[in-house]
Amino acid sequence: MVDWSLLPKDLLELINGRFETCFEAVHLRSVCSLWRSAIPRRSYKQSLSVDYLLPIFSDNPRFRGDKNCILKKIPNFLLRYQTPFGADCLIVGISESIYDKQKLVSSLPGFGFTSEYGMVLNTLSSQIIPLDHHYVIKFNATTTIRYITMRRDFSERVAFLSEDGGDFTVVAGVLDTLMMYRSSEERWIKIEGQFRSYQDMVSFKGRFYVVDKSGRGRVFVIEPSLEVSEIRSVTQAHECYWEALVVSGDAELLLVQRFTPRGYHDENMHTWFRLFKLEEGDQRRWVRVSDLEERVVFLGINRNFCYSAKEIPGVKGNCVMFIEPNSNTIPDRILVFDLGTKKTTQDSTLCRGMSSMLSENRESVSIGDASA
Repeated sequence: MVDWSLLPKDLLELINGRFETCFEAVHLRSVCSLWRSAIPRRSYKQSLSVDYLLPIFSDNPRFRGDKNCILKKIPNFLLRYQTPFGADCLIVGISESIYDKQKLVSSLPGFGFTSEYGMVLNTLSSQIIPLDHHYVIKFNATTTIRYITMRRDFSERVAFLSEDGGDFTVVAGVLDTLMMYRSSEERWIKIEGQFRSYQDMVSFKGRFYVVDKSGRGRVFVIEPSLEVSEIRSVTQAHECYWEALVVSGDAELLLVQRFTPRGYHDENMHTWFRLFKLEEGDQRRWVRVSDLEERVVFLGINRNFCYSAKEIPGVKGNCVMFIEPNSNTIPDRILVFDLGTKKTTQDSTLCRGMSSMLSENRESVSIGDASA
């Protein structure tokens, strides 16, 4: 049998250069001491996330003093691991410091946690599955809240669309205004349309989709050329509480409507959902979805997505998982709406090993190659 540990250094470096994530490099360096010494750690410049320095949005006095904002590309992973309670998982992104240290950050606030820099993850006993990327824009602006004017840091979600030749287009919500940035022009442009503000935005098949805050399923299609059109609204008797756009794989766009009746002691337990998928053709329209089969929709605070329940321990398909915001006495709860039974229950399985993992089982959690 060939001794793989004796592979030439130049061949190992060639293999390492083809990796897309630092986790693959960590696994390679963990094979043996010879491989560890032959393959250097990835530096900060070879980090997982990518930062784009973009010009500030306008000469508005609220942005005075800044010439740039930062667009961050953040990778998301499904981390599956073993705890004393059995198999468990986290849906996480990666945040990095200027000192070449990384930490796990919840891709869905409320479904996860934020670890500390320098915690150690046992990557040999964990399975790390790349999911996708999400993008945020970071900037500073002067705002007035309750008659107090201050300089604040903002981190807002954006929809990102890559183009041929390395160019890209971004749609961002900037202080309740929709703006578009095209890298080929290196400038921001205000998007004009019949928006009642905006609730959520995604990119899908070369276009941007934005749902407004009317609560009536008003979704606008924004072309990279700035042309704006509207998809016929979903007919309903009353306004919904909240709406989201969720991309499922590469082929399906979902409109998710949340209804939360008032007047109940525990009103979030009475929350129900309606789902629609976009039907494309000569005229776009929404078609009601009653069964997601093995898929589950995750609705976070600033990020939503759809994923196969078969890949996530303790999660069943055909469900919508969402957050009940915390109060002074009750922490965040993960609730589950079953599209089959039309009932909402409190989840008791997702991330069931979380408390152990962050305390007595802490040595199993970290990012990167701490022993290098």
